[in-house]
Amino acid sequence: MRRFLRLVVIAAAPLLMAAWWMDDQPSFKAYEAPVLAPPEAAVPVSGRESVTWQSDLKNPVTPAEETLSHGRTLFEINCAMCHGQTSTELGPVGKKLVPPPPSLAPDLVQSRGDAHIFKAVTLGFGRMPAFKDKLTPKERWLLVNYLRTRE
Repeated sequence: MRRFLRLVVIAAAPLLMAAWWMDDQPSFKAYEAPVLAPPEAAVPVSGRESVTWQSDLKNPVTPAEETLSHGRTLFEINCAMCHGQTSTELGPVGKKLVPPPPSLAPDLVQSRGDAHIFKAVTLGFGRMPAFKDKLTPKERWLLVNYLRTRE
């Protein structure tokens, strides 16, 4: 019997050793995305948006009923608490700020270019926070288009 156990241990030892070093393989773990090699002649991109006050930008989003509706929703979620639902009255947070935020009246918005409004939303200014990390570039352009139609 002892001889049999010794034989089993000797026979199982290589298998146990294999299981020991098999955990340390260059394989993917659960929920780990595979690292893919870039295509040949690919140009690396940092993935970061580069917007400065000197940037020359053009609005890529054409105003349409659906995009204006989406812009309105974004405005109500992100902007109305300070700037107000309409240009005649500030929002609840805006009423408490000294000095108050601009009311975004149509004449003020129309006097600014699309790029200027986009940069203000993207980079922020004064107490207004930057929305570059909160809204995608397309969402910020949707806001610009909505502000053009707001009363």
